[in-house]
Amino acid sequence: MSACTADPDLHGHLRLIDPEPHWRGEVLGIRAGIDFEPGPRVIEALDHGVTIPIRFQSRIGPPLRRLPITDDPRSHRFEIRYLPLIRHYELTDLRSGEQTSYPRLAMVRDALAQPRWMETRHRDRHSGGSGWRLQARVEIDRKRLPSPMRLPVWFDRNWGLGDDWHTWKPEEYGGQ
Repeated sequence: MSACTADPDLHGHLRLIDPEPHWRGEVLGIRAGIDFEPGPRVIEALDHGVTIPIRFQSRIGPPLRRLPITDDPRSHRFEIRYLPLIRHYELTDLRSGEQTSYPRLAMVRDALAQPRWMETRHRDRHSGGSGWRLQARVEIDRKRLPSPMRLPVWFDRNWGLGDDWHTWKPEEYGGQ
């Protein structure tokens, strides 16, 4: 295990559950759940009022380039926060604006695990983007944490939670 990678047993994990490319009309998306097991420092931060930002990222680009041409700047984002006065956890889907409240963190985790469709920037299966590879991942968006936390969390394994890129070839997502 490298120094930059979190041990899931000690530090928690964050990963996509069964991600699959899926077309809705002429819009390509990824259908997946999110498996989130926060580590002790993430739970402590939640208990102290820190909002935990989770970001689903997708990108699509030519198969032979290292860096895809289009990174989706409108990534699908979620926020988890603890509301101490009512002793509930709140899950917010920032794309749809939907907010749900749960009495236990395990219930938030169950809600995140439910498969949902998250769109990519690819809009037309017959467009010039055919032949491009599709990639997706999920991570804690450390850039959206409160300012005093941003630098320290880059060196803390509890906050380095995230998935490796899942990659699909065009024939796997119908990109001809």
